[in-house]
Amino acid sequence: MKNIIFYLSLLVSTLVSFTTIAEQEAQSFSDAELAQMLAPIALYPDSLLTHILIASTYPIEIIEADRWLKKNDNVNTNKKSQLLAAFDWDASVKALIPFDRVLSRLSEDLSWTQALGDAFLQDESRLLLSIQALRKKAKLAGSLRKMDNMDVRYEDENILILPREKEVVYVPYYDSRMVYGSWFWAAYPPVYWRASRRVQLSHYRPFHWNTGVHITFNYFFSAFHWHNRHVVVVAPNHDRYRYYNQRPRRLIANGGYAKRWSHKPSHRKGVAYRTKRTSEKYYSKRVGVHRANKQFNNSHRNFKQRLHTANHSSHKVKHNVRHDKIKSQQRDKRVASHQKPRRTSKKTRKQQPNSSKRDTSSVSKQHHNANRATNHKRVSTKRHHAGNTKERK
Repeated sequence: MKNIIFYLSLLVSTLVSFTTIAEQEAQSFSDAELAQMLAPIALYPDSLLTHILIASTYPIEIIEADRWLKKNDNVNTNKKSQLLAAFDWDASVKALIPFDRVLSRLSEDLSWTQALGDAFLQDESRLLLSIQALRKKAKLAGSLRKMDNMDVRYEDENILILPREKEVVYVPYYDSRMVYGSWFWAAYPPVYWRASRRVQLSHYRPFHWNTGVHITFNYFFSAFHWHNRHVVVVAPNHDRYRYYNQRPRRLIANGGYAKRWSHKPSHRKGVAYRTKRTSEKYYSKRVGVHRANKQFNNSHRNFKQRLHTANHSSHKVKHNVRHDKIKSQQRDKRVASHQKPRRTSKKTRKQQPNSSKRDTSSVSKQHHNANRATNHKRVSTKRHHAGNTKERK
């Protein structure tokens, strides 16, 4: 009976694990779905593409930034950079402010933006691999040779697309149905964005270039680390690495001050994650950070209490020592005043008669009176005897 129960429990646990794996596989994006959603942006310059991927994980902030930009469309660039300091949006969302068309696309096609962010959070390495696969397809189709305003480089089987001019970024518009050549997944056609105005594209000219965006504030602080398949960032407000000529892509990706990008759930502002696994991943981090902060606050509070107690006790000891010292000094003064004769001024001596002289004069008067009484008795005795002798005669 025990063996039957054991085998039944083992069978149930195995079925549950297979069900969980099947659910996770069903919720994850396939290669065809990744290629479909990445098609309209895979040929963007690397710096802009990193900001799009990071900002897509915070869809609410994208909507807020797009609405704010439309309300402040007439404000100049320097004034915008000053006003942006008052918002707590993620740095990548702020970096998309100069690219009004890109930001508007992300805000309008919100389902696509949220799916892109979920795919980036689920498997960053797999998404970057899909970008490289699309770039290789564009290379085979001959499209990359016709990117006039971009510097296309090849490093270790990876294709890099970089701005040709410093601090000027051009955003290409292309037909995703044509630039990659024949499409492998007929059931998942590439996402196609219609141009805001009439644009002539062909196999000879597959790209249309809008006016270049001049970067006047912190923008080049993220890059792809293609070898390790993840995004790296540096502090966007660091004055030492503010300008592009001081911070090229290679320096960001391989510099010692760069670190791997990490998602910040606080900027997501309540938007649910696509999978339970992703939700638990970042929720557990938040709980861990909360617990760490709580433990730190408790330890800091205990340390302050111990420090206050130690300071109070030391102050009390110092006060007692000082009080005892003052009391001993006062006691010594009283003893010294009793031992020394009392000093009086000449005026006081004249006003107050000397008690010793008064006592001596009183004693001498008593002695004089006693002598007078004795002499008086002697004289009266002699007279008495003289009278008796006369009578006898």
